[in-house]
Amino acid sequence: MMATGHFPHAVLLEGETGIGKRTLAHDIALNLFCRGEGEKPCGHCAQCSKVEKGIHPDIYEYTAPDRVKAFHIDRVREVKRDAFMRPNEADWRIFILGNCQSMSAEAQNALLKILEEPPTYALFLLTATNKSAMLETVLSRCVVLSLEGVPAAQGADYVCAQMPSVSHEEALHACEVWGGNLGKAMESLSDGRLSKVNQLANGMAEALLSGSEYRLLKTCSEFRWDRELLAQTLTLFKTVLRDALVYGSSEPLSGNAAMAEQLAATYSRAKLMRMVEAMDRLQQLTLVNANMQLMMTRVCTELMNARG
Repeated sequence: MMATGHFPHAVLLEGETGIGKRTLAHDIALNLFCRGEGEKPCGHCAQCSKVEKGIHPDIYEYTAPDRVKAFHIDRVREVKRDAFMRPNEADWRIFILGNCQSMSAEAQNALLKILEEPPTYALFLLTATNKSAMLETVLSRCVVLSLEGVPAAQGADYVCAQMPSVSHEEALHACEVWGGNLGKAMESLSDGRLSKVNQLANGMAEALLSGSEYRLLKTCSEFRWDRELLAQTLTLFKTVLRDALVYGSSEPLSGNAAMAEQLAATYSRAKLMRMVEAMDRLQQLTLVNANMQLMMTRVCTELMNARG
């Protein structure tokens, strides 16, 4: 689209947290603003330098907190006002709006008005963890690009280049655990959480295999004050369940083939699928500021019901 000069005026980048939506949005801005010769972005011209330093006057960037209705309509009104200001230096005026899934319907409808009739020089780069949170009318005005993780081996090379103290084996395991999501892989390695998340995901699996609701609740008590730890553990446990579903026909992504084998041998595909669906529901609840005390009970209830 860039090569033909027909880049759309609105793009929605969809993907889970840490997958690289904001990075891609900045890469798009770099490519469109670059005035260097040859392959773009050159990384050396004045335009590239300003974008990379975060000081380009023709880029407006705002990322809302990742919670329901945190992207207020007042911010959208500010964007609408700024959209009609002509670019200072570049050919485009770019608006990078993060966590648009946090917009209320009112805020999305306000944004829709500028997406329907934007100035010719305005470009909107929206990011969202899930496009289903967006109104159909907004989606119809955007080109939607869904981002996925990179191959684990490729991701491990990148992680090691960014984090020299991390071994390739550790980086590979982290990339496998997080499905090639480099943001989550690097975060788990930097704060030492990966081993904790592994431990808790295994604890949940062992509790299900034993059929002990008390054991499952005891494991979940670790999440009482830590929403992010719950979200990371649910993500990993969902990957373990996925490995169990395809055990024997596909390489495990979770790095825990032994646990996937036990789950596959104990539960039918139908029950494993119900558990995966339960994980999807629980992951959505972690995004809406659900009470953590109730969340622990909900995790136990959903999983025990799914296993029968």
